Amino acid sequence: MKGARGMADLYPMLQTPVLKPTLWGGRRLAGLYGKAAPADTAIGESWELADHPHGTSAVANGPLAGRSLRQVMEANPEELLGRPAFSAWRDQLPLMVKIIDAAQDLSIQVHPDDAYAARHRLHHVAKTECWVILHAEPGARLITGVQPGVSREALRQAAETGRLDGMLVEQPVRAGDVVFVPAGRLHAIGAGIVLAEFQQPSDTTYRVYDWGRVGPDGKPRQLHLDEAMECIQIDGPLPASGGRGVVLDACGLLVESLVECDAFYLDRVRLEATMLARHVYRGFECVMIAHGEGTLATGDGRQTWPVAAGQTWLIPYCVEEYCLRSPGMTVLLSGPVER
Repeated sequence: MKGARGMADLYPMLQTPVLKPTLWGGRRLAGLYGKAAPADTAIGESWELADHPHGTSAVANGPLAGRSLRQVMEANPEELLGRPAFSAWRDQLPLMVKIIDAAQDLSIQVHPDDAYAARHRLHHVAKTECWVILHAEPGARLITGVQPGVSREALRQAAETGRLDGMLVEQPVRAGDVVFVPAGRLHAIGAGIVLAEFQQPSDTTYRVYDWGRVGPDGKPRQLHLDEAMECIQIDGPLPASGGRGVVLDACGLLVESLVECDAFYLDRVRLEATMLARHVYRGFECVMIAHGEGTLATGDGRQTWPVAAGQTWLIPYCVEEYCLRSPGMTVLLSGPVER
């Protein structure tokens, strides 16, 4: 779409995800969201919006169908990202979005923060993330930190012996729950959970404990205790998530600000027989359809597409405005925050 900003012909782009087989993954992404996974393969992650050396999503609709997100960005950086953020973001899209299916418990792990990356001269960003629970079996739980009073030394010894009982914070969850996981927080996703993950575009993970699981080679998977113990924030407050408030609740439209951290924002919108008109003013925006179906249209009404649960759309900055309509749909809207 050529907007009033006079930019190139970009438009809302449905993403073709990158499906990632894992030891702990399942088959629910095919059943819940129609992800085209091989019948004999356990899929743990669907990289819905990704611009990363380990995988990039691609355009599924319109004239750019088949092109990777990286190709679109390289050809149209300002139109896609937004002029204020162009110089900082053109090398990598500053947001990654996944759907995760945990058929088994994931490893207990931590992601580095900016301070760790700076000390070790790592060439990647930190990994702060936020989870929105889409499906949870009865009794499903998350690990979301270290219990107060547990020292770094005691935690390491417990990880080495596999005796972590009583040291970690466990949180029961159900569909609709939101959990903010800043870089440096020890965490794990438990079995029986499908969630949407919004994160900084890093794939660096340091494992602390992996439940005695072995890899395809029959050997225990590698742990990273030295790196993890330096990364884990034991003492002091962790970064706040921001958000967590209702912005609008009227006329069949509920808008919740879930997160507003220094890396990204995340809103949840519930539409009931109504419309949401959204102005794209910070930069690009990501739209994930979490539940239901409806339509997505450009603000001028010239282009309209059907949307359904499990789809993820990228709205370029140059589109300026888009509209969502539905008789009953929940969407998750996210984008980067300029540092």
